[in-house]
Amino acid sequence: MTTAIAVLALAIAGYSLFRLDSMRDKLDTANDTLAASNSDRELLRAELKSQASRERQAHRDLNRRLDTLNDAPQQLQELASSVEELRGRAEGPERAWSRSEALFLLELAQRRLTLERDVETAIVALESADLRLASLRDASFAAVRQEIAKELQALRAVQLPDTTGILSRLISAEERASKAPVKGILLTERNGLDRSKLPDGMFARAAAVLSETFSNLIVVRKVDGVSGSVITAEEALLRRQHLQLLFFAARTAVIRHDEQAYRTALAGARRSLGEFFDLSKPETQALLNEVQALEPINVDPQLPSVSGSTNALRRMVPSRRGPE
Repeated sequence: MTTAIAVLALAIAGYSLFRLDSMRDKLDTANDTLAASNSDRELLRAELKSQASRERQAHRDLNRRLDTLNDAPQQLQELASSVEELRGRAEGPERAWSRSEALFLLELAQRRLTLERDVETAIVALESADLRLASLRDASFAAVRQEIAKELQALRAVQLPDTTGILSRLISAEERASKAPVKGILLTERNGLDRSKLPDGMFARAAAVLSETFSNLIVVRKVDGVSGSVITAEEALLRRQHLQLLFFAARTAVIRHDEQAYRTALAGARRSLGEFFDLSKPETQALLNEVQALEPINVDPQLPSVSGSTNALRRMVPSRRGPE
């Protein structure tokens, strides 16, 4: 029994020693792990401090850059001005010539439209100026080209009268007016006796004179309300010439694009035809119809302004006067 107890105690003591050693190993491992964790924590803390320091530095750098960017618009404007100045100094004679030629064409279009109302020539001049600016390949002329496009669109929308056709019709009317039938009875002078055609012999000559005298003594004509007045040949000629002058004044107004004078002249011709000419005749009625057809035509349509593109380009091309 004693031996068994001693063996059991020895076994328990050995097992206890084994467990104690195993516990010590685990404790040592835990201590090592804790030490490693503390070391990693210190490293992480140091890294966090370094990261915070870098963030503060980055924030200061960002603020400094933002302060610098506040001056960027002014710097960009100064840079653009410098670039434009350098471009103006460095551009060659060909570019300067093309730009000046475009300005001349725009001014030509404005003069032709203002002074002579020549829409077709103004359109051609504007198109040529746009081609000159397009050949420069410079984006700074985009605003000028936009103005040119608007002006071209406005000019193409103008309804121009057929000036040549109107003048031809007025010339024809003026020629027909010289032969228009005048209202009234035309007073004619009696023809005198042609004594060279009298027969020989006293009695035969006396009989011929008496016959001619009695034949011209009384003249019977049909008189109505339309042609009841009696007019002389000079009055008929004067009325025709007055009508011709009215048509001539209308032609002059068409050439000068004077709408008021054109309508006044045709209105006068219409009144003259109604008062002094025989409208029962087909030629007179046809002439009146022609006047009524010509009267509503607008010979002076409103024209748009083309000064916008000229002013825009002139502002971009300031006059440079060197020493004489």
